[in-house]
Amino acid sequence: MTWSSFQDGALLRTFEIARAADDLLFSADGEAYIDLLSGGGTVLLGHCRPAIVRALRGQLDQLWNTGAVPVALRAEAAAAAERVLPSRLRLTGLYSTGMEAAEFALRMARRLTGRRVAVGFDHSMHGKSQATAALGWPNDLATLTDFRRLPYLPEIGESEVLERVGATLEDRAVAAVFIEPLLGSFGAHAPSRAFGTTLGELCASHGTLLVVDEILTGFHRCGPAFLHTELGLAPDLLLVGKAMGNGFPVAGVAADRRRSVPAGALAGSTFADNPLAAAVVVATLAEMEDCGLPALVAGVEATMRNELAGLAGCGAVLRGRGALWILEFPDAERVGRVMEHLLRARVIASPTARFLRLMPPATISDAHLRQACAAVCEACRATAPAA
Repeated sequence: MTWSSFQDGALLRTFEIARAADDLLFSADGEAYIDLLSGGGTVLLGHCRPAIVRALRGQLDQLWNTGAVPVALRAEAAAAAERVLPSRLRLTGLYSTGMEAAEFALRMARRLTGRRVAVGFDHSMHGKSQATAALGWPNDLATLTDFRRLPYLPEIGESEVLERVGATLEDRAVAAVFIEPLLGSFGAHAPSRAFGTTLGELCASHGTLLVVDEILTGFHRCGPAFLHTELGLAPDLLLVGKAMGNGFPVAGVAADRRRSVPAGALAGSTFADNPLAAAVVVATLAEMEDCGLPALVAGVEATMRNELAGLAGCGAVLRGRGALWILEFPDAERVGRVMEHLLRARVIASPTARFLRLMPPATISDAHLRQACAAVCEACRATAPAA
C-alpha cells in the first residue's frame, strides 16, 4: 500500500451530495443513493439522526470553544464514553481527528517510557500525517527516524510476526507498538486471540506500551463495543473516534487507569475537548444505548453474510464482521469497474486500491441493505473475468 493508494476515489468525485437522511445520500440533482460508505465509517447511527442534531443545535446557541478553560460538558462526555469503554480504561481527552489522537498517543507513550521508537505494522491505517503514515505504509513524502514498520498479515503468519516483534523490542528502545484489531483499509485481516495475548505479553515484558487503534472498529462497528476485547489485546492506550461522533469530527484517547497523562505530552490543542464535540458525543452514545445498537449490528452482519455469500465465484474475497466488510479483488482496475456498476445502481461504497469497503449505517433499512447487496453481487458478476 502506498500513499497514492488512498487517492483513487475519483469516481466518487464525479457528482455532489447535497443532503442525507439515515441510510440515503441525495445528490444535487435529486438522485438517492444507498450509503455503504457512511462518511468513512463514521455515520453508524445514520445521517442527521434527530436526537444528535438537536443536541448539536442546542449547543450552538450556548458555547463553542473555551480553549483550556474547563466546561462541565467535557466531564459528561468522558463519563458517557467510560460507560462503554472497558472498565480498566479512562478517557484522557477529545480531539478533532483520529490522526490527532494517534499523534497524542505517540507523544504520551514517549513521555511515559522515556523512549522514542514507535513500531507499526504494514497495511495499517493510523492517520495521514507524516508520523502516523510512517506507522502503516511506505511514505514517499519523507523518511522519518524512530519509526519501524514490520511485515504483517497476510504476507507472513502470526508466529513470524511475533518473532519479529520480539526481536525489535530487544534493545528496549521502543516506546509503543501500534496495532489495529482488524485491518480496516486492507482486507479486514484480524489476528487470533492467542496472537493478541502474546503481543501484549511481549510489550509488557519489554516495557513497551501497546496502543490499539479502534477508531474505525470501535463503538460496535464490528459487533462488540471494542473488538480488541475479543482478540486478547489489552491496550495501555486505546484510540477511539469515528462512530462516537456519528459523523461529527471527534476522536479520543483512552488510557489504562494506572497511567496518568505526563507533563510535556502536550495533551491539549486548539479544538481539543470543545463543547460542540462533547455535546455530540453525549448525544451519540445515549442514542447507541437507546436504539439497541448491538442487535442492529448483528442484524446487518447476518444479512450481509447471507446476501454476499455467493461472491467467491466472482473473483472477490469477502472478509469482515458486524457492519464492516471488505471485498478484495485481484487489482484496482477491477474495483473501479465494480464501482461504476454500483454508482449506476445508485449505491455508494468505499474503494481503496484493490479493496472495496462496505460500511453501512447500523440503522440501514433491511430493504435498502438487501438492495445494496444485490447491486454488489451483480457488479461483481458483471465484471468477473470470463471463465
